Amino acid sequence: MTVDDSEVSGDFDEGFSGDIAVVGLAGRFPGAEDAGEFWENMLAGRTGIVRHSREELIAAGVPAEHADDPAYVPVSAGIAGMELFDPGFFGIDPEEARLMDPQHRVFLEQAWRALEDAGINPSTVDGTVAVYAGCGPSTYLMVNLMNHGDLWVKVGPEHLILLNDKDTLAGRVSYSLDLTGPAAAVQAHSATSLVAVCTACTSLAAGETDVAVAGGVSLLVQPPGYWYSEANRLSPDGVVRPFDAGANGKITGDGAGAVVLRRLEDALADGDRVYAVIRGWAVNNDGSDKAGFTAPSVQGQAAVMAEALGAAGVEPEEVDFVETNASGTVFGDAAEVAAIQQVFSGTDLLRVGSAKSGIGHLNQAAGIASLIKTVLALHKEELPGTLNYRSPNPQLQRTGEQFLVTADTVPWERGERPRLAGVNSFGFGGTNAHVVLEEAPEPEDEPNPREHTLLVWSAQSAEAADALAARIAASDEPVEDLAYTLQIGRKPFEHRRMAVVTSAEDAASALGPDSGARVLADGNAVDGREVGFLLAGVGEQYKGMVGDLYRDEPVFRDAIDECAAIFREHLGADPVADMVAERGAGVSDLARLLGRTEEPEDAGSSATEVVQPAVFAVEYALGKLLLDWGVVPSVLAGYSVGEFVAAALAESLTLAEAAGLVAVRAKLISKLPEGAMAAVPLSVDELTAKIGSPADLGVDVAAVNGPAMIVLSGPTDKVAAVAEKLAEHAVPSRYLRTTHAFHSRALRPVAADLTAWARQNLTPRTPKIPYLSNVTGAPITERQLKDPGYWAEHMCRTVQFADMVSHLSAQHADAALVELGAGQSLGAMFRGHPAVPSQRWSLLTPSLPGESDPRAASAVLTEALGKLWLTGAHIDWSAYHRGRGARKTTAPGYAFQRERYWIDPVQEGDS
Repeated sequence: MTVDDSEVSGDFDEGFSGDIAVVGLAGRFPGAEDAGEFWENMLAGRTGIVRHSREELIAAGVPAEHADDPAYVPVSAGIAGMELFDPGFFGIDPEEARLMDPQHRVFLEQAWRALEDAGINPSTVDGTVAVYAGCGPSTYLMVNLMNHGDLWVKVGPEHLILLNDKDTLAGRVSYSLDLTGPAAAVQAHSATSLVAVCTACTSLAAGETDVAVAGGVSLLVQPPGYWYSEANRLSPDGVVRPFDAGANGKITGDGAGAVVLRRLEDALADGDRVYAVIRGWAVNNDGSDKAGFTAPSVQGQAAVMAEALGAAGVEPEEVDFVETNASGTVFGDAAEVAAIQQVFSGTDLLRVGSAKSGIGHLNQAAGIASLIKTVLALHKEELPGTLNYRSPNPQLQRTGEQFLVTADTVPWERGERPRLAGVNSFGFGGTNAHVVLEEAPEPEDEPNPREHTLLVWSAQSAEAADALAARIAASDEPVEDLAYTLQIGRKPFEHRRMAVVTSAEDAASALGPDSGARVLADGNAVDGREVGFLLAGVGEQYKGMVGDLYRDEPVFRDAIDECAAIFREHLGADPVADMVAERGAGVSDLARLLGRTEEPEDAGSSATEVVQPAVFAVEYALGKLLLDWGVVPSVLAGYSVGEFVAAALAESLTLAEAAGLVAVRAKLISKLPEGAMAAVPLSVDELTAKIGSPADLGVDVAAVNGPAMIVLSGPTDKVAAVAEKLAEHAVPSRYLRTTHAFHSRALRPVAADLTAWARQNLTPRTPKIPYLSNVTGAPITERQLKDPGYWAEHMCRTVQFADMVSHLSAQHADAALVELGAGQSLGAMFRGHPAVPSQRWSLLTPSLPGESDPRAASAVLTEALGKLWLTGAHIDWSAYHRGRGARKTTAPGYAFQRERYWIDPVQEGDS
C-alpha cells in the first residue's frame, strides 16, 4: 500500500506523514496468558509447545488406542482456559456466552486489553474506532454444539451461526465495546491477522477512522496431540525447526492477538506510548502461477515485500530484521528464503527469525503474533532468538553469511539511523502480506511530575476492583505514568477506588494488604455526577496555606497574581503574600476567632483589609484551578466573602469588579468602630424565649448556620451582656475574636458609600453558573443582580447559610460538594444540618488542609479531586496533566471475573 499525502482525503491534519503508530497490543499465545509473558518466554528461550504424558492424553479425552499409536504425536500448543469468560463485563447474557464461539469471547478480551494497553478509553475518543479482525472456523460449533440436536430446535440455526460465525467477529467487538467506526471481518487463512492490520492502516490513512483495533484469533476445540502423516505437513516429532536443516514439519497452535493503531501524528499529540511505527504495508495474491492452491509462490512473496518497502520509502539494505512466516516446513521455508534473497540481495547482513518455533503455527492468529513479537523487539531493544535452530537448511546455506538466523536473544539498541524491520505472513490461497516497521520516535517532553500522584481505578464489581488494586501495587512502572494511564486511558465503572501516593514504593504500600484507610472506595458512582462549590468566609486562613500550590500549579499562580495586582491597586499592598509564603506554624485565625487560644493576634495579618482580600484570592484561584481541570460546578454557595468569589467564578462580576468590591468593602469596614461576635448553640426563637429578642438585646443575628446554630454581632458591651445572660441559663457562648461586628447594623454607616461605589463600578451580568445569595439562601435573582445596593445589604444582613444548605439538599440532592478554603468549617455546618442525611456526607470534601493538618495543600487538593472522581464527577485528565510530560505506559488491565461458560459435546452413549 502506497500512501501519498496529496491523494489522501480523510479528516485529519494536513501534516499527516502516512505513518501509523502501534500504540497498544495484547495477546494470548501458547504458554503465555498475555503479551508480556509471551515476550518473557521468547527472551528466556521458553517454548509454549507442551509434550503430554499418556495419562494426560487419556485424561483429556484421547482414546487409549490413539495415545499408544506411534503415529499419534503427544504434543500441543494451546492456550489455557478458553472455556472461561466474564460475560457481564461485555454485557452478554450468560446463556448466550455458553453458546458463543470461544474465539469470539477470547478476542473480545484481547481487543479490550489492547485498548487498555494503548491507554485509550473508547468512549472519549475524538473520532471513531474501527475493528478489523478474523478468526478460524468454529470448531466449537462443529464439535460441541452440532450434536446437541435440541439446540437446533430451542435456539435455532440462525442464532447459533450468529454466535459462532467468522462474519460476526468484528461486529461483535464493536457492539460490545460501543465502537462506531468500520467493523469488518477479514479472512485470508494464515495471513488473516496481518491482512487485518494492513486493512486497518489503509482505513486510518484514508481518514475513514481515527483509531483501529486489528488482529485475529484461532482456537481449535480438540484433544491434545495430533496424527502425523506425510501429507499433512505436521512434524513427526513435535518440534518446530524454522530454517533448520532438520526441519520436518509444523505444529498447529492456538492464539489470539490484537493491536491498536493510530496515525502517528495523532498518537504523539495525545501523548500515547508508541511501540513502533508502521512505515509501509502491502497485500497481494500469488494468482495461479504456482504448483497448487496451497503452494507458496516465491514471486508473489517477493513482490509483496518489495511493494511494502516501496510504500515505506525504504531501501532493502536499510532493513535490519525480517520476522518470517517460516513454520518449519521444508518447502515453505525454502520458498520464503528464496523470496527474501531476491528482495534483499544487496544487503550486507539481514537477520531473520520466526516466533513459530516456540508457539507453533497459529493459523489466523499467526501474523499478529509475528507482528507483536517484532514490535516488542523494537520497543524493548532486544531481538529474541529462534528456537531449535542448529544449522541452516539448504536454501539458507546458499546465502552464505548474508542472512543470519538469530538463535539466541541479542541486543538491538538504537543507533545512528532508525532501526527497521519487516514482518511476513502468507496464507493458503496465495494471499501475502508484509509490513515495514520502524522504531518509535523518542519522547520529547521531559517529565515534570507533581509531588503527589493520584491513582484511580474501577471495575464492575468490588471484587474486580480489589483484584486490580493488587495488580497496580505490583507494577514497577513510573508512578506518574501509571497514574496518567489509569486516569486517561480507562473507562470508569461504578465501583471506584483511589489513593494519593508519592512514589512507586508508596503506591505498593498504600495499595497493599496492610494499607489501612489510604485506599478510598465508592461503589455508587454516578457517571457525570453534579458538583457544587462551597466557598468559605474568613476564619481558617493561615500563613503559607497555599505556598506549594502557588509554586507548583501555573493556573493557580496566575489567578493569585491577577488578584494581587488588583488589590495592590486598591489597597497599596499585597494582602495575599502571607498565603503563598512558606507554611508557618501557629494557631489558626479561626481558633483565635473562636476563643480557643489566649495567644495575641497579629493585627496586621488579621486586619479586615488583609484577611478578606487574601481569602478571596485563594478561593478564586482554587476555583479557577478546578475549572481548568474540568470540574465544572452546577451551583456555587459562598459564605460571606465567599459570595464575592461565587460572583467572580460565575462571571456575574468580572474579576476586577469582584476583587475591587472586596477591597473597597474591607477599607470601608476598617474605618468603623470595633465590635464583637459570638457563636450561640440556639435558634433565634430559643434565644428569644430564654433572654429576649436580639433586637431588644441590642445585637443582630449575623448568621443562621443551622436550626440551633446562630452567630450574634454587635457592640462589644452588648455582646458581653448577652453572653452573661446565656451563662445564667447554662447556655455556652463562644466569643469570636474579630475586629468588627460583621453582618450587623453596625456596618450601616458605610452602606451608602459601598452602594455608590457599586453603582459606578459594577455591571453585573446573568451568572453562567447559578449561585446562592447570603441574604435569602436561595439563588440570586435578576432583581438582586441589578440592585447596586445588594452588596451593602449583603454586608449588613444575616448570612442565611442554613437556608442555603436546605436549598442544596433539596435542589442538588446528589451533588458532590467541595469546600474551597482551608479546613472544612462549612462542611461541618452542612453535616450538622438535619436536612442533610448522613449518606450525603461522603459527597463533601475539603480542598485545603486546616492548620492543624500537617499535610501539604497539594496532597489535600489531590485527594479532593480523587474523591470527586470517586462519586462520578467529570475530570478533564488531559488538562490536569497539561505541561507535566506524563506518558502512557503499561498499566494493569481489568481483572476479569471469569467463570466456566461451556457446553460439552454429547458423548457416545449419552441420551
